[in-house]
Amino acid sequence: MCGLSVGLAWMLWLLLAGCAWSEPPPTPDPGEPFRPGLRAQDRSTALAWETFPRYDLDIRLADDRRLLTGTGQIRVPNPGPDPWTSLVFRLYPNLDHYGGLLQVQSVAVDGHPVNFLYQAADTAIRIELPQVLLPGEQTTVQIGWSLAIPEWADDTPAAYRLFGISQGMTSLPLFYPSLAVYASAEADPARPGWWMDVGTVRGDAAFNRASLFVVTATLPSLQVPVASGRELARTPVDGYRTRYVWATGPTREFLLHLGKDFRSQSVEAYGTQVTSYWLPGQESAGRAALQYAAGALRALSDRFGPYPYSELRVAVAPLSFRGMEYPQVLLLGTQLYDTALDELELRTAHEVAHQWWYLLVHNDPVNHPWIDEGLAEYASGIYLEVVHGRSEAEMLRRRRWEAVVERLVAEGADAPLDLPVDEYASGAQYEAVVYGKGALFYHAIRRALGEETFFAFLREYAETYRYAIVEPSDLLEMMRRYDPGAADALWREWIGGRDGPIR
Repeated sequence: MCGLSVGLAWMLWLLLAGCAWSEPPPTPDPGEPFRPGLRAQDRSTALAWETFPRYDLDIRLADDRRLLTGTGQIRVPNPGPDPWTSLVFRLYPNLDHYGGLLQVQSVAVDGHPVNFLYQAADTAIRIELPQVLLPGEQTTVQIGWSLAIPEWADDTPAAYRLFGISQGMTSLPLFYPSLAVYASAEADPARPGWWMDVGTVRGDAAFNRASLFVVTATLPSLQVPVASGRELARTPVDGYRTRYVWATGPTREFLLHLGKDFRSQSVEAYGTQVTSYWLPGQESAGRAALQYAAGALRALSDRFGPYPYSELRVAVAPLSFRGMEYPQVLLLGTQLYDTALDELELRTAHEVAHQWWYLLVHNDPVNHPWIDEGLAEYASGIYLEVVHGRSEAEMLRRRRWEAVVERLVAEGADAPLDLPVDEYASGAQYEAVVYGKGALFYHAIRRALGEETFFAFLREYAETYRYAIVEPSDLLEMMRRYDPGAADALWREWIGGRDGPIR
């Protein structure tokens, strides 16, 4: 009996000791569920996940697609150096040319209801924080909203509609309150504080920090969604609705684009799944867009550095003969699939290039649009050079950039490259300067640095400012790393017309 009691006691002690010695539960991975949005070879990349704003959005789209309701929980970190007493969220659907009506119904900060004030022509709300948010700290904002979605009557292939229902499709970029960009006086002495500019249909109107998204969307089942990020789940809710869950890697915004009749096909390019969506009767053009997008992804990855995301989508949209870039999605106008088919390849290459110059490296699109637009336009020439040969790229430069700028000069309508969008006298002047002269500026850098050094410069530029926001001075400083004399001379010639000589 005594031996048995000692044995039992010993076993009991071992069991208790084992419990005491067991390892603590593993620390949650802050990169989940966002890693699937990156290519397999990029998922182990060390990222400071908790330094990005995080959006957890739950939305529901009405069967007629005219009303979207949503709730969101947004983690807001303050990267410093300034303390924040307020936050600003942009309501981009309320832009005049978007035509929507986003109404905020409730706001809470860390669970405590707070007041908010509409600003910037109702395209923003300002939230006064219950306590100061110091650099390095974070807070969580809960927002409820409703969004009235416009349905445009001019349902023709020539219509240009960035937002709402048109031609049987529903385009919903930035359908949620979006945290505004904040610039400290140290980072931007000329424009410190929250970014409150109100853009127009000319150029791009949205400006966003790289953020993480988990979006749960209940949608009419007949609608085929094209979205940013990676689809994680798809669940039938009833016979009429389906619930989707998407998550992204670090990205500028979240797009939802819908079409009842979309057809699609996919290919793989450098570890990324590329998918093209088209409407009935557009199969040939839709398959061509797929090959152009995959080819541009390969060609530009070789020149700029790897595209890090696991998905890239290209879809037809009510944008006439133009295109529009979004994170992991490029939308191309219906005319590019028909009457403007000869423009499809270049438009596709331009919008793919924006996945580097806008998505990875971002800039203020209202005040400095040339930084990304000029480089994306020049990248379409790089694509032509890789795929079709240098003579094709030279022809593009002469006809599309040099001839347009020369005509502008001859007409006395030339303008400095670094101007805000609304300071250009017309859309034609804006496009000629920002796209044409902007592309020629980057070509001048290439000639000054030489082939090998130029592409080394672009790869370092993309890597140094990945997921960041650049000012013109950042681009100049990167140029100076490679050739200070050439950098300053080029800057005076091409950019210095606005602010005078470099000091």
